[in-house]
Amino acid sequence: MHVNELENSGLTNEEVCLRWNYLYSMPTLVSRWQAGAELSEGELLMVKTVVSRWRERLMDISWLMRSINEFIARKANKEDNYASRLYSLPSMALTLRAS
Repeated sequence: MHVNELENSGLTNEEVCLRWNYLYSMPTLVSRWQAGAELSEGELLMVKTVVSRWRERLMDISWLMRSINEFIARKANKEDNYASRLYSLPSMALTLRAS
């Protein structure tokens, strides 16, 4: 696995938001910023902070692995009709073999 830090650092904030939105939902404040709404200084600072955090997470392999593990755990929980945050290991193994 390779992370292209040079390419990531060259992305605009809009491109970071677009890539993040492929995987996750967009907060209302960032959606308003993308739509060109008038934002206060504090709101703009918050948007920049959030986008900066997303930029870091898009380069972080451990964040990717955490997201993949969460997806698999949710799928296993759904198969077992299990509502807790934990997942059962037998379903997890079956899910991994089926993938």
